[in-house]
Amino acid sequence: MATTSPPSVNGRLAAPVDRAAERTLREEIRVAVSRLLGERQLLTPGREDEERIRALIREQVAAYQRRAATINAPLLVEPEAVEQRLFNGLLRLGILQPFMEAPAVEEIICNGPNRIFVIENGEKRLVHDLYFDDDEELRQLIKRLIGPLGRRLDESSPMVDARLPDGSRLNAAIPPATTRWCCVTIRKFTLRAFALEQLVELGTLTDAAAQFLDAAVQAGVNILVSGSTGAGKTTMLNCLGASIASLDERVVTVEEVAELQLDRQLPDCVALQARAGNMEGVGEIRIRDLVRNALRMRPTRIVVGEVRGAEALDMLLAMNTGHEGSLTTIHGNSPRDALDRLATLAMMAEERLSGEALAKMVARTIELVLQLQFDPRTGRRRLVSIFEVAGLEGNVITGQELWQLDPTRDRLVWTGIQPRCLQKMAARGVVYAPPAALEDAR
Repeated sequence: MATTSPPSVNGRLAAPVDRAAERTLREEIRVAVSRLLGERQLLTPGREDEERIRALIREQVAAYQRRAATINAPLLVEPEAVEQRLFNGLLRLGILQPFMEAPAVEEIICNGPNRIFVIENGEKRLVHDLYFDDDEELRQLIKRLIGPLGRRLDESSPMVDARLPDGSRLNAAIPPATTRWCCVTIRKFTLRAFALEQLVELGTLTDAAAQFLDAAVQAGVNILVSGSTGAGKTTMLNCLGASIASLDERVVTVEEVAELQLDRQLPDCVALQARAGNMEGVGEIRIRDLVRNALRMRPTRIVVGEVRGAEALDMLLAMNTGHEGSLTTIHGNSPRDALDRLATLAMMAEERLSGEALAKMVARTIELVLQLQFDPRTGRRRLVSIFEVAGLEGNVITGQELWQLDPTRDRLVWTGIQPRCLQKMAARGVVYAPPAALEDAR
């Protein structure tokens, strides 16, 4: 696969002469900034602070050029680019900052200081000739990013998961959690759509499927969104939630990392966010605690960004106790896998319900499962199945696909099965009619 150079302020990589000079300038500027601002080396300083730091960097770079000219040493090839990289290294994400600013880049992966990958337009590539000077430089960058967030990264706490101010997720691990290097993954916060109509425009689903899902959400159908990492589950959840438009609806969203935008779109919506414990291990707010608290806020629906543990039981109980039309996501390779995993996660709760009881609860609670798929070859995200839960046969949750991917047409098509939730739509006064013929759904 052909690779391209990483973006930078001038579109090219740093010249070798400039990179060597940056090592010297970096320490000089850090000392000068420490004198100028004291301890206020924040990830997002005030505008005045940034201007003062930029001015200081310009002065230091100009002084370096004068010294080099005096002793007949090589001058900086691209002084403006050096100034920007020094600024990024001090207050942004260093050499990674251009990728954070590139809209097409979704994820940045650092396997130590010398192997940096990016996922751009759905394709992963190794960025050649881009590297940190050593592992300590990468580690110090991460420590500076997580410092203002009240997190730490050291031998006693060798793993950290944090949310950056722009909403991006940062995960880092160092020895002894890793065998050698500091390893970092930064997943950028991107919502590509805010309504089902926009997903149709993106090719994620068909118009017929979007109309059905819109009616299902309005009718209060309990929906589970399944898919792999990066398949677009959060975006789908946000678009589904946008269909809840009634003033009578009070929605509470619960997330580990705030990504949904429903509190900005819906008339009555409260967003709750989990929090990790501080350096002393206190102050943690679990997803399960938030779901339980949400029940006390008189919501008509609860939206959980993702169930990963014991909160699965609380989510199922909420759907069964007057909060119909609640939504959540889960990692799963197929609708049936997602349903089985939901029951397994619920078993992690302290209540210790049996697997049989939980399977019965899942079968009676979840009504639709939406399966999303990400194709790494094309970077395409799409809905490949709308699965309706029919009930329980023995200990097996059963159901049928209402829409499925037709491999010959490479398109989501209606199977012709009449949805069981049509009765619920009629009872709620939601006007909807399924496609009259298979051709209409295509």
